Amino acid sequence: MELIERYLHQVGKPLPHKNREDILAEIKSHLEDTLDERTGGKPTDEDVVALLLETGSPQKMATSYAPQGQYLVGPALYPLWRLVTGIAIAATLGAQLLAWGISVWVENGFVNTASMLGGLLNSVPMTIGWVVIVFMILQAKGVNPKLDEEAWNPRNLPAVDNTSDVKRGELIAGIVFSSLVLAILAVMPDKIGFINFPGGEFFANPIIKQYLPWICLSMLLNIGLSIYLLWRGRWNVATRAIEIGVDIFSIVVLSLLYKAHTAWSAAHGLNGFFLSIEQLTGDISSNYYLIGMEAFRMAFGIALIVTVVVTLSKLVKMIINSYRAGRTAEFSTK
Repeated sequence: MELIERYLHQVGKPLPHKNREDILAEIKSHLEDTLDERTGGKPTDEDVVALLLETGSPQKMATSYAPQGQYLVGPALYPLWRLVTGIAIAATLGAQLLAWGISVWVENGFVNTASMLGGLLNSVPMTIGWVVIVFMILQAKGVNPKLDEEAWNPRNLPAVDNTSDVKRGELIAGIVFSSLVLAILAVMPDKIGFINFPGGEFFANPIIKQYLPWICLSMLLNIGLSIYLLWRGRWNVATRAIEIGVDIFSIVVLSLLYKAHTAWSAAHGLNGFFLSIEQLTGDISSNYYLIGMEAFRMAFGIALIVTVVVTLSKLVKMIINSYRAGRTAEFSTK
């Protein structure tokens, strides 16, 4: 009974891990026994759909196993709490790292690392604490998301596929890193470059500033997709296609950056990687800006190749999964 398995999978998501298996076993036993009594052990899909509609949506069922007052944040509010907490942590870490980065630039050196780590360790628990307090109040007041029972249809339950669940840790880390880089690009675009050691002379990368709007747009698209996935909690065909579209845009931006750096290098007498190494040997102090720009060019070239390979693998995987899903649907209708 695939529909029952899909139903139980959705019910189990917000349940506490400690008692999840026992609760799901109890629900499954009740559903199967009820079907056997009503159908004489020969239930049809229509019988299963009718029973699930009578039982209620997975959200309603999960909520029924969470007596008010037992949880600080009950199953009905837990998905929303998890989303808000993830975004709040990402925003807090991004703000802390941005402040630390600005301090480094302003003071022309490294700030106290222990102080920075202490700030992070203090701010994250405090952020989580405030979010929990807000949701505790909502829980105590009985404010829960509306469970739209009328629009719920058991036939629309997603298939049991754990590979479609998003990896929230990776998404949050990506949001933090991208937000930090985006903030630095927006606030200090002239500080993107390299410093000559031991002279200490700074050389700003002119190509980054030239293509700054495209870089920022690419990062905003990635951040927006990550936030949406945190809210949805699952991948589907549409979000996979959007991800590939965002990756293709990133490939275009990386191609422009690599091409612009290549043109800059050629204009300054650097032609090809191996020729560049020969030309850059000698007095490094007088060629440091050429070495730095060549390093940028190589970095963007590597990033371009990696992004193309990853995007192609995602596209192939999406096509294969879509084909398999189509074949499964075809056989199920026969």
